[in-house]
Amino acid sequence: MSQPRLLFVLSADFGEYVTASLFSRGQDFDSHFAVPRALLPYAGSGRSGFTAYSELGEVEELARAVRPDVVVLASGYMFPVNRIARPEALAGFIERLQQQGCALATTDPWLRIGILDPESRLEIHSVKRKGVDPEATARMRELQRFLERVYADTAHLFAVPLEGDRRWLPFFNPAFAGSAPKLEPAAGESEDRWLFVLSKEDYVFLSGFESETFMETLRRRIGAVLSVARNRVTFIGPPELRALLADFSRGDARFRFVPFCDFDTFESEIRRARVAVYWNTLSSSLLYCLYYRVPLIFFGKGHQARVHPGLYEHVVARVYCGRGPVLFDAASPMEADADALVERLRLKSWLDAIAADYSASPQPAEVVQRLRNLHGSE
Repeated sequence: MSQPRLLFVLSADFGEYVTASLFSRGQDFDSHFAVPRALLPYAGSGRSGFTAYSELGEVEELARAVRPDVVVLASGYMFPVNRIARPEALAGFIERLQQQGCALATTDPWLRIGILDPESRLEIHSVKRKGVDPEATARMRELQRFLERVYADTAHLFAVPLEGDRRWLPFFNPAFAGSAPKLEPAAGESEDRWLFVLSKEDYVFLSGFESETFMETLRRRIGAVLSVARNRVTFIGPPELRALLADFSRGDARFRFVPFCDFDTFESEIRRARVAVYWNTLSSSLLYCLYYRVPLIFFGKGHQARVHPGLYEHVVARVYCGRGPVLFDAASPMEADADALVERLRLKSWLDAIAADYSASPQPAEVVQRLRNLHGSE
């Protein structure tokens, strides 16, 4: 039997690649990735299996050439938001893919909260208004309702153990971590590497809504971590932060600022980290930390929790399996000795307990078969 052919179509960002990578790597699949042209440089130079596109017509041509058994739109909800396709055009695109004989799936950044919690409401916040933008919120809710109809019969892949109807397909890939390339030794391996990760969206919210205190508390926190001689800090974040953190870059060789990086470099930074620090409890790359058992702490719930009231409680229940993540006030004192912090908060056992829940989910090969069966039953 030939390998299943999978085509992953990314709409925008690293998080979508994380889900696709977790699903496909180490599996007996023939995987191909379609990425927006702006994202192609982050795939790594000379890497095979990646094709750039500008509009969905090019993806249809690629699908005719690749002849995939399964097409995964990651995330299907974001194509109109990222101005890749108008909602009506997206509906036609999905129909034509199905006519080609492809089993179709999408990933959902909102974890189907609208189905699980019908009272939840999406709200678009404006930095300029310092609060909710009623007009933008109304437009987004209308789009959300339209897309719910578009994807009503489409299967959903979840990299977390979220159960639902037969089209909700959680997965866990036990082959992922073991299939990672061997890490080359790096300078300072005997030291404790702290990885700070701040997304563009969270930076915009934090600098916009908390501009008076955000940079001050950020500098104080980095300084506290570097006050422990064996600590090193790598900060991955938007380029705008480079100048604001220049004092650390010039004054201490143990601090390194990375204005985003390619997919593989980002994953390797997580693998080397002793502690990972995030501002977003729903960042997809957190799953890399779970798979590699890298202890996690958080300085904020994240921009998604701001725009979708009630989302944080939903995340705790479904993503963290009822075991809330460790949230710190970024301005408050925190243990900067990595071993002491991990031990005091029992972060390793916390990760192990969550991973046990995740590992009960079906493996990708089984999910692919279920997708093909679903497509055959339509």
